[in-house]
Amino acid sequence: MGGTQILLKVMKKLLLALAGVAMMSGSAMAQDYEKNIYGVRAGLNVANISVDGYSPNSKVGFHVSGVYQRLLTSSMPFYLETGLSFSQKGCKVGSEVGDIKVNSMYLQIPVMVNYKFNIKDVVTLYPSVGFYYGMGLGGKIKGEGYKVDTFGKEGALKRSDFGMRISGTVEWKKFSFGLGYEFGFINVGNNVNLGDVDFDDEDMGFDGEDYGIATPKVKTGNFFISIGYNF
Repeated sequence: MGGTQILLKVMKKLLLALAGVAMMSGSAMAQDYEKNIYGVRAGLNVANISVDGYSPNSKVGFHVSGVYQRLLTSSMPFYLETGLSFSQKGCKVGSEVGDIKVNSMYLQIPVMVNYKFNIKDVVTLYPSVGFYYGMGLGGKIKGEGYKVDTFGKEGALKRSDFGMRISGTVEWKKFSFGLGYEFGFINVGNNVNLGDVDFDDEDMGFDGEDYGIATPKVKTGNFFISIGYNF
């Protein structure tokens, strides 16, 4: 069973669990839940890119986000969660011709749902699950003696990315701490013109005899940690 299928099953079970909590809470007295929540988030990315099943080394980056949460029903703390995020991703590849660094900056829009569990008067825990769309804004692929664009007509990656996002967040008063993982569903690999660069690396699957055009299956992944503040 592939990783995507496993995570989809996790998503399904989580949604069923949230639905069960909602049903049990349906007969409870309605509370005055906050209808609109605005916040900011910033933190650390540990990103990677799988290439035809091969996983290079992870690359550390950052993200900065604006977050909006909208209450979906007045009888329970069930929220739609979205926003806008600038996220730095990529990977590091070791090869016989030297290390290669893939740097990429994305503008991302998540669409998720969450359910808030009040632990104490000032502490709230909530899981979030949903999807994201990412648009590649720019970046460079750097190696020994060369540098090319990450995106664009001659770039290694397509600009559009779409995938699933799962996270857990703890809120204390107006402050928050969260962690999660996001993984791409679609192949973002572009036709790569390797030119005269000889990637004679068995791990990457490149053969020195047929270098020139490579069409790998490329998918993104990213583990993230965030701190934030709600207004």
